[in-house]
Amino acid sequence: MIVTELKNSQRGNKSRNSDLARLSGQVASLLEVAGTSGFIPQLAAALREWVAVDEICLLAYPQDGSPEIHYREAPFSSPGLDAYVAGPFLLDPYYVAAARHQRFGFFSLAELAPSGFRKSEYYRDYYRFNGLSDECGYLIAVAGGTFINLSLARNQKGRKFTLSELRLLDAISASIGALVKQHFIAPESEAGLPEHESNLRSRLELTLSAFGDPVLTPRERQVIQAVLHGHSTKSLALELGISLETVKLHRKNAYRKLSVRSQSELFQLFIKSFMNESGNESTMASTALRHP
Repeated sequence: MIVTELKNSQRGNKSRNSDLARLSGQVASLLEVAGTSGFIPQLAAALREWVAVDEICLLAYPQDGSPEIHYREAPFSSPGLDAYVAGPFLLDPYYVAAARHQRFGFFSLAELAPSGFRKSEYYRDYYRFNGLSDECGYLIAVAGGTFINLSLARNQKGRKFTLSELRLLDAISASIGALVKQHFIAPESEAGLPEHESNLRSRLELTLSAFGDPVLTPRERQVIQAVLHGHSTKSLALELGISLETVKLHRKNAYRKLSVRSQSELFQLFIKSFMNESGNESTMASTALRHP
């Protein structure tokens, strides 16, 4: 019994030593290319040595500008991502976590998304439309208010990241964060941090917060914005401390005042509200914003 446990312990130590050696080698290699165009593709390859990932995307969010796409793979190469950066990114659980709640590190989609998120129009128009079944990723604060979202996705229906895979990716979070920071702030970096865009993000945030004003009451606006973010009736009732029936009544009244009959029509109205503000009407109108 003791001999068996000793052998198992030795095998475990060898495995851990092998993993540490592999991680050390990856970090050393990535440091050599930090600040160059080869860094992100090499980082993507390194992550795939640890966990099977179908698609990888890296977006930089300047303090007051729209997101900038630094790296993407299909289906992130579809027009849906171009539409996303024009305004709907404000509903992204990862954006909300970093920009509004200052949460950084490694997160699964389940950790950040509201309970009704997978039934929301945003999920349908972005995740399902692009063929994504699950997502996890790193939120990394860089400099000057800029943060990075390094997104890892699965695109096969029903194939989610396992708990052991998520734990492994979380365990290397500190190394990934330090490497990405080095890439963007290294002297003479080819990456460069995004330029501020004349308070664009602030203006888009204001458009979102004022959506439905002055037609809706403050409580109705609050309910509608939560619906857009993917909250279920139950989670919204708990968050606001009101009954399910009261939530349904506010939503019904808001739909009537906005002349919409469904969450799909509400989402399209929300998208239209961003067209003039973002100056990107042609991109947004041509994609998903795919509903008539």
